[in-house]
Amino acid sequence: MHVTNIKVIPQYGSRVSVVPIPAGNDAFRNATREQLSVLLALMAETETSYFALAEKTGATRAQIDDAIAYWQSAGVLTLSVAKPTAEVSLPKEDTKSAPVPERAAQLPHYNTDEAARFLTKNPSATGLIDCCQQELGKIFNTAESEIIIGMLDYLSLDPEYILLLCAHSAKRGKKSLRYIEKMAISLHDTGILTYEQLEAHLKKLDAADDAEGALRTMFGIGKRALIKREREAFFRWTAEWEMPTDVIERAYEIAVGHTKEPSVPYTNAILEKWHAVGVCTVEDVDQFEETRKPSKGAPTGTSFDTDDFFEAALQRSYGG
Repeated sequence: MHVTNIKVIPQYGSRVSVVPIPAGNDAFRNATREQLSVLLALMAETETSYFALAEKTGATRAQIDDAIAYWQSAGVLTLSVAKPTAEVSLPKEDTKSAPVPERAAQLPHYNTDEAARFLTKNPSATGLIDCCQQELGKIFNTAESEIIIGMLDYLSLDPEYILLLCAHSAKRGKKSLRYIEKMAISLHDTGILTYEQLEAHLKKLDAADDAEGALRTMFGIGKRALIKREREAFFRWTAEWEMPTDVIERAYEIAVGHTKEPSVPYTNAILEKWHAVGVCTVEDVDQFEETRKPSKGAPTGTSFDTDDFFEAALQRSYGG
């Protein structure tokens, strides 16, 4: 959940806030210390932020998110998001609590004081920012430094993880901190959270990049941008299935033999079939194809050939 620039209303004067009675006593009786602390901190200010809440309550990001969701479900708070900020407000008595929104696509904003306090409490972050600047070959402005802070604070990523992500992005010619921010959020949301997981994922990306030129030539794509179907298929073959280029080429040749022209979907269907039975080298392909040949003396035309049916279906789907 993305929580920043939080506003709590209504407030009367500078010292009074109102909690709606319909929330019921059970919500308060069953609340944890962190949930109560977050609620009180929210009510004490006309406007606050995620970083400020963490400092005032001692709660972690997960505990703050849990507390806001808890009070929202109890009817004490309603949450609405206007990217990249979020607002928390006290509802009227008859207002139903809104569903918890997805986290925003950007990291929280840290004002100058918040960023300075974070760097004071986490002195190693300054060294990380310096190392990331060296990897990307640029001096960060305030907003770019905040992105590094957000990855450390909001996403709880290790410094080594962030530095590897910056180094890999620089190698690919992607030196924008906004690009790295979006990539970090995407990786975080797909469960790639540790240095080891990131390293394995980036190796797959490199494998796909290394094979792309050969696949472009093979399918006659040239220099145009890959369409989504092609990009996903190439990544699947090379990164996920780890198919060597010569195996892909054999599938390509079979596909062209049936369709008379390059077909990514047809080639994908063949490779998918091979992958399912453990074929991963040209020798495996030869052995697999050999097992499909009818044995000597076997009657022909008297049984249902599933492979012939498979190929006929492929040709109807992709060869037209």
